[in-house]
Amino acid sequence: MTAMDERGFSIPNKCRSLKYMFFACLILSALVTYVYINNVFHSDRDFLNSISPVASLLRAGRKDVSSIGNINTSQAASEHLHVLQYVPRKKITERPPTTEPCDEECQWERRQIRYKADVNQACDLNNEARQITNWAEWVKVNELVLQSFYFSDKHKTIYCEVPKSACTGMKRVFYVMNGGKDKKVLTKMNIHPHSFRSNWRLSNEKSVKKVIERLKTYKSIMIVREPFARAVSGYQDKFDLRPNGFWKDWAKTMLKSEGKDPSLVGTRKDISGHKALVTFEEFITFTTNTSVVNKYRGDQHWMPIAEICFPCQFNYDFIIKIENMKDDVAYTLKRIGEEKLLQYMFEKGGHETKSSNSSSKEAYLSQLTPDLVSAFKDRFVKDYHAFNYSMDVLNLPQR
Repeated sequence: MTAMDERGFSIPNKCRSLKYMFFACLILSALVTYVYINNVFHSDRDFLNSISPVASLLRAGRKDVSSIGNINTSQAASEHLHVLQYVPRKKITERPPTTEPCDEECQWERRQIRYKADVNQACDLNNEARQITNWAEWVKVNELVLQSFYFSDKHKTIYCEVPKSACTGMKRVFYVMNGGKDKKVLTKMNIHPHSFRSNWRLSNEKSVKKVIERLKTYKSIMIVREPFARAVSGYQDKFDLRPNGFWKDWAKTMLKSEGKDPSLVGTRKDISGHKALVTFEEFITFTTNTSVVNKYRGDQHWMPIAEICFPCQFNYDFIIKIENMKDDVAYTLKRIGEEKLLQYMFEKGGHETKSSNSSSKEAYLSQLTPDLVSAFKDRFVKDYHAFNYSMDVLNLPQR
């Protein structure tokens, strides 16, 4: 007869039951571990929306920017430094001899080496060359910044948008790279709102895991510009030449922050002869006052590139300078296999912007006091150093 235990189970059957229970426990343990990891690293859109009041307001189309409140991403980042680890950048010593014959593509390669060496040197000198050690936490802290990144999965390429640095053209390129064909979308007035809502904007991605994967592994592009020229261009475009309701609200916020009457918005002429929303002096006063910027910093148009694209934390594969725009873009697109898209970078009959003209910059610079010029230097010093721009352009003209 088969031996029975006290509960009536045959001994062999009991052993089999225990074996099945053991394997069931192993499977259950694996499932619990998977769910835990999934909850930590695989969040949905609600996670991204909940951690950035600014992003939520902007996506909802709110115009009352003064209601954004005390959003200080610099402070937030400093409170989460445990997600970063200081790692000195590798010094780039392979500078090609400049005396050897070199075609245009070779010259571009040499510029890329110089650009990256400049960034690495600046990051090391400022002790800011940091490696991200906790990507999930970094994404959480810097969710606002993710609004500046656009990607193409097909080309495994990501682009950090710097406003007033040829961002319109590069968005056109990424629109086409992502399969876009509607010519109406390619206009300057349409490409920006379309890209904001697109599924190729990193902040619109539901999966944090995919966000991290793209940031870590995709080829990266950044377009930079001399800071003062960028500031003049931003002022002309948003507060002087093309004012609208959204920027009027910002203008009122600027005047309020400086203790001035908001009713002055749009009543005074600037040096261009247009009725500007605010004067250039008021614009620079607002954008260089760090305490004010920390409170109302919901727009990247007046943020340093160092706070938008994090060049000391990401090793950019391609750096494009406005000053060498055509060649830098052409060979960058060639390297990612889309040289034919160069046409989308430039509007028909492309021309030099007013802010790129030295006489125009001098005219605007003459509107500033020495203290304001000094404040501007302090605010954008990291950009000047990282991208090797000379501060001599900020020498005040003789009065």
